[in-house]
Amino acid sequence: MLRVMFADDEPYMLEGLRSMIDWNKLGFEICGEASDGEDALAMMASTLPHLVLTDVRMPVIDGLELIEQASCLYPEMKFIILSGYADFEYAKRAMRHGVANYLTKPLIEAELVAAVEAVANTIREREVHSQYESAALERLRLETISRLLQGEIRQKWIEQANALLDLHECSSFRCILLEPDVQAHIQSDLIQVIVDRIRLPQATLLPFGVGKERHGFLLVSGPEEHDLSPAMITELIASIRNNWGSALSFSVSGEHKGPHALKEAFREGLLAEMCKFPSGTEGIYIYQGEWSAETLPAFVGMTESILAAVGSGCPETVRAHVHDLFIALSKQSVSGSWVSAYLGNIKLEILKVVTQYGGEHVWAPNWFASYVPTDLGLLERKVMREFLQAAEWIGQKKGIGQDEVVSAAGDYVKSHYREKLQLQHVAEHFRLNSAYFGQRFKKQVGLTFNEYLHVVRIDEAKKLLRREELKISDVADRVGYSDSEQFVTKFKALTGLLPSAYKKG
Repeated sequence: MLRVMFADDEPYMLEGLRSMIDWNKLGFEICGEASDGEDALAMMASTLPHLVLTDVRMPVIDGLELIEQASCLYPEMKFIILSGYADFEYAKRAMRHGVANYLTKPLIEAELVAAVEAVANTIREREVHSQYESAALERLRLETISRLLQGEIRQKWIEQANALLDLHECSSFRCILLEPDVQAHIQSDLIQVIVDRIRLPQATLLPFGVGKERHGFLLVSGPEEHDLSPAMITELIASIRNNWGSALSFSVSGEHKGPHALKEAFREGLLAEMCKFPSGTEGIYIYQGEWSAETLPAFVGMTESILAAVGSGCPETVRAHVHDLFIALSKQSVSGSWVSAYLGNIKLEILKVVTQYGGEHVWAPNWFASYVPTDLGLLERKVMREFLQAAEWIGQKKGIGQDEVVSAAGDYVKSHYREKLQLQHVAEHFRLNSAYFGQRFKKQVGLTFNEYLHVVRIDEAKKLLRREELKISDVADRVGYSDSEQFVTKFKALTGLLPSAYKKG
């Protein structure tokens, strides 16, 4: 409900305003009445009415002076002037302060209703527009943070970080990732609840989302340059976990300055999450520095080779480099957490390439699954499958080798059509997701995998029927059909003839 207040020094006029029209029907509730301008000004501070109906002539502060002072304090407040004088000079002065209407006494009900309705419509339109602007601004804030977290350090995003987020080169911050044991679709809502509830005089919380499942917030130090120490972070997060349950865990980056450092802070947050760096408090993981200086350099070149191979869309090159990587890992004394964090960092870089082609909504939900390997052989097969799938997708988007896998699959079918082939088996052979492989196959061949398999089998059956004296059941068996009736049905569907008629023809 909108709020309306009356100011008039005549009691009968106040009574008339209350009863003349149905305020609730017009969407208003009466929040106060004042008999002079001074009382009215004091009442406005506590009731904040949307609309004020005021007489011109009142003691202490008259109606026009009331409007002048209130307009400076409350620019959005609306006023309707009530006067016993049809004085043009009064009206002109009132309109300079944005008065919505100027009604002369005695009031006419229809005129008052029309004036109030007009004000109500203006207020509601303004509120809808304000909500739209706020939502658009919030989306722009979220996009700005997301772009910078993913390494898009363009001047446009830097300027928007300065303007929209008050995040400047001197601003200190930490990136905090939330890993709740809740359904993914409510993570962003939970982040917003945390940001709304936590009010820190020394810091600002800026929520963000990267993909569908990576959510968190930036903790930015206030103008007093308060220290974002691990102790302060731990105390803050511990209070959050006490309020929302121990299922929540938080992974915290090191302290950084300026929007250019957001990418590095996000990477550190991911590493803290995957490596589970201890902080001394359950469910809080604070980044504690890079991987050891002895181990990291040996893998820098391999990382670059794998990223180049995936980006080129060449499956064979990906296979070779991933295999070399796991040979190297097997010879190093590194922890499972280190391996998981290292692979997660490579996947983050691949996701950035995928994002350039608009595929983050497809890949992000499953791309950061955390796993600590216990068997390097099993892990190699899992990573190989994921990286090959990414290489194939990127290659398709770039127009690189679009027919390579499908052509190879077609050749494979032609060599193994006698076997009990299924889409899933062939997809696994090429280390691809079966649903993705099926879509890719149909897009290029124009047939589903099963339709193509039947075409190959029936083509071979036609050759056998022409060349050899075999029973129909034998031909069916030789081309991969264990059921002769199914063979006959498919043969007729594709040739228009029964196998026996084709043989005689």
